[in-house]
Amino acid sequence: MKIAATVILYYPDENVVKNVLSYANAVGKLYVVDNSEVFSKLVMESVKRFNNAVYIHDGENNGIAARLNQVARLAVNDGFDWLLTMDQDSSFEGITFINYLSCIEAFGKKENVSMFGVNYLEKEATSNTCNALNVNHLITSGSLLNLKLMPGIGGFDEKLFIDEVDFEYCLRSVVKGFKIIEFTNIFLTHNLGQTSQHRSFKTAQLTSRVLHSPVRMYYMTRNFLYVHSGYIDTFPAEIDIRRKVLLNRFKNNILYNRQRFKVMKNIVKGFRDYRKGRMGKLK
Repeated sequence: MKIAATVILYYPDENVVKNVLSYANAVGKLYVVDNSEVFSKLVMESVKRFNNAVYIHDGENNGIAARLNQVARLAVNDGFDWLLTMDQDSSFEGITFINYLSCIEAFGKKENVSMFGVNYLEKEATSNTCNALNVNHLITSGSLLNLKLMPGIGGFDEKLFIDEVDFEYCLRSVVKGFKIIEFTNIFLTHNLGQTSQHRSFKTAQLTSRVLHSPVRMYYMTRNFLYVHSGYIDTFPAEIDIRRKVLLNRFKNNILYNRQRFKVMKNIVKGFRDYRKGRMGKLK
């Protein structure tokens, strides 16, 4: 297996180098894509620490889907057949990534797997067993993308820009007859969003809430509706779970987000833009 990796940055903090170190040395090439509009010499200098890294920055935030497609084309041209896709705030502990690669190597009929992925929700007890689970979707971060299958699947949907990009690609892969495999024994340290403590209106107890910017709530709303329309008949259970997750985000951000009025405005705009067919980057 010839494996490259990409990490997509957006105004990263000082932890990004440590995160990238958890996998960079185990891949043939590292494509560092900086989606930040403003050039950072510090980021570029940090990237130079990796001998196999290529730094890509053009001053535009082109979202996730377009950048993944861009890097996939570069990786194919450079002779790679698998691409590890990572978020800037995700990392593997110790030799976890090496174990991950070993599990993939040992997996039979890899040619029919569109994407391998990892567990980011709950760390399992230490085990030498590769626990492969056939699933319908994975998150982008920590996943290995089969580049040979990508042309037939069609690449990531750039209409989505960000949010639901990974979910939609996985569902489309399954529709086309390919597998999505999660190794539950491989744990990825992954940040789900900005977590803060708030006093519950129901119980008056302090609880952790994951909050998002108003712009992210726009994309979550609009893109869920887009994916819902395309896959509700084929994957009703998965779509219903996504709907419940989105409704919970609505509740948390409207009740606890300091920008709640902007959140509500962007949720409404997400509904309206979907109905008008306005996709891609929010203008």
